[in-house]
Amino acid sequence: MCVIALTMNAQKVFVENFATATVNGNLEGYNNWYVSLKSTVGSTLGDNMGVSPKIASGTLFYLGYVGSDLGNLAVLDSVVGITDDTKRISTKVVTFASGDTLKPIEGQKIYAAFLVNFSSHGARSVRDFFTFEGSATSSSTRGRLFAKLNTAGTDITFALSKNSSSATTSPYISSNVFVGGVGQTHLLVMCYNGVSGASNDEISLYIDPDLSLPESQQVNKLVATDVQTDYGVTVPIRINLRQRGMGAQIGGIRVGTSWNSVLLGISSGVNQTERNSSNISATGNTIITTESGNLKVYNLAGKEVLSSKTEGKLATMLSKGLYLVRFVGSEGTVKSAKIEIN
Repeated sequence: MCVIALTMNAQKVFVENFATATVNGNLEGYNNWYVSLKSTVGSTLGDNMGVSPKIASGTLFYLGYVGSDLGNLAVLDSVVGITDDTKRISTKVVTFASGDTLKPIEGQKIYAAFLVNFSSHGARSVRDFFTFEGSATSSSTRGRLFAKLNTAGTDITFALSKNSSSATTSPYISSNVFVGGVGQTHLLVMCYNGVSGASNDEISLYIDPDLSLPESQQVNKLVATDVQTDYGVTVPIRINLRQRGMGAQIGGIRVGTSWNSVLLGISSGVNQTERNSSNISATGNTIITTESGNLKVYNLAGKEVLSSKTEGKLATMLSKGLYLVRFVGSEGTVKSAKIEIN
């Protein structure tokens, strides 16, 4: 009876990590991704111009994120979409393994999390690159995520709106600039909150959340305030990757209705592995885990710099600085931490 109850109460999560996609092939045509159905009408250009994003080999890493370091990557081109006549949206219906689709309802939150690493060649003007989609026949966004690189191509600013497309629109919200954020892996979590009432659903964005803390304690958060009609409940929600000149690699996409299930892979409070533990430390250049197992060490850009077995203490030749550690104990316990090598 216990096993049946846990199965029934498990949170459903849509996962797209491009694991079986053909490297160098098109995103569209893989796993039911398709080009936007919004075509040119009169003088208004559609969202089906340009070419499909491509698939690249490799993964992105973010400490504690269950969708980290898996599959392949979708690549948004830094040239495609720079001009209106090459802008393009690639769309995927959020469908769970059971075949069920996801529809917005009042009182429910929908979370879309993914990893992104921006190229220094991206646009220097504000461009949207990821959106929620609510239309089965055209293009209807309620939740648009934007980015902009500084002139040097080193720093990045994220921004969010419910559906405004101009950086000068008053409800359009920009975050603080991420100095040196280009070339680093970021975890972005966009949330659609189905608030009771009309034209008042909320869109939020969490930028590089601390996954050792619950959603309520996250501080790096934006909330869109522009008033737009809400999504209807009859059309399954979709996600869009948009070619708009923001060169980037995207991977580890997960969509669901709870923070824990999407980000941590936790669907119940029973038999969960330990995460973000505080008992991984460093003394000098020695990493201490207190138990035997396998560990991987990453720099802050997410690049693996060490992979080794340990009996509880591991002397390294790492340079001084901050690192991310993922440890899997001999009994299957999973731990992660940030350490400093002195």
